Amino acid sequence: MPGDAVRGLRTHEGREPVIAVIDSNPSTSAVLVMLGQQFGCRVIANRSVEAALALLRQEQTVDLMAIDLGITDMDPYVAAQLVRMLDKANVMPIIAIADAETVTDAVGARGACFNHAVAKPYSPRELYAAFETALIRVAEPALPLT
Repeated sequence: MPGDAVRGLRTHEGREPVIAVIDSNPSTSAVLVMLGQQFGCRVIANRSVEAALALLRQEQTVDLMAIDLGITDMDPYVAAQLVRMLDKANVMPIIAIADAETVTDAVGARGACFNHAVAKPYSPRELYAAFETALIRVAEPALPLT
């Protein structure tokens, strides 16, 4: 855990996770990148939804997406749905980064858009836990339909 003996995050295959971030604010984006790197992840920051979507079309391995609900170029819920449409395996977790007053909106939309929401200002521990939980859920096998 950050602050303790840092335990790097890993995917269920044991590799370094790739996290894509959509955040139009350079300051908060830099914090997300720095913390993600401290957690042992490769972080790709995007200032626009279109740049993130282009990345997803090219990048074969994005394990987790974090979208700041304050993005200015597109409604963040629409952005999340577009990301879901590009996720062929339909397993990539999407985390909403929200202001304290809008986090309840993100939590309410979790079923359709976001797997988890983290309120700003977030602690490194809280962000780490959200990333770790999201990556663990991807590794869980689906229940059989029979």
